[in-house]
Amino acid sequence: MATAEISLTIGDPVGIIIGILLIIGGILILCATKGLICNTDDDVKYNVFARLEILGIVDMVGVLVLILVGQPALGVVYFILAPFATHAIAKGHFRGEQEEQ
Repeated sequence: MATAEISLTIGDPVGIIIGILLIIGGILILCATKGLICNTDDDVKYNVFARLEILGIVDMVGVLVLILVGQPALGVVYFILAPFATHAIAKGHFRGEQEEQ
């Protein structure tokens, strides 16, 4: 009779750390999404800027994920270009509100 040997291997510790960071990042993204959905107070004049700040924080989690999964060049490019895009959206919204007044 052959005996089956069961062995538990932990695996690559770096892979485990990356997995844990991805899970934490996913939970933070879900929390930020809940904040964006629940924050629908239209009486606040500059509500869009608060939402852009939350999305900017979520963007940095995305950059961290890109770097951790082995795409550092894409992560660095996104890290550089994302603030410019956010600034362009905020500036366009601010100028649009000034023209309405």
